Amino acid sequence: MENIPKLYETEQTKAQDKIIYQKYEISAIGFYWLIAELDRKTNTAFGYANLHDDFNAEWGYISIEELLDNGAQLVQDWKPCKFNEAMNMIKENKA
Repeated sequence: MENIPKLYETEQTKAQDKIIYQKYEISAIGFYWLIAELDRKTNTAFGYANLHDDFNAEWGYISIEELLDNGAQLVQDWKPCKFNEAMNMIKENKA
């Protein structure tokens, strides 16, 4: 968690080039969140949320506590990678 950039530190980086440091998911319903930035004081993250399909997906801010309170789990074996690589891995795993 200490390696995750602070909020706004990567705002000049193109979305596909942002490093995704964590993934949270509710696998039973196909929801996932990819975390690129984090405010450690408020535990607010910036990242990409996908609520079961690409039509319900967007970049934005989310409370980590809110994720956990709603049943999301941190993917323990996630390795930091660029957003486009993360999306390729996720799509391969769905196939």
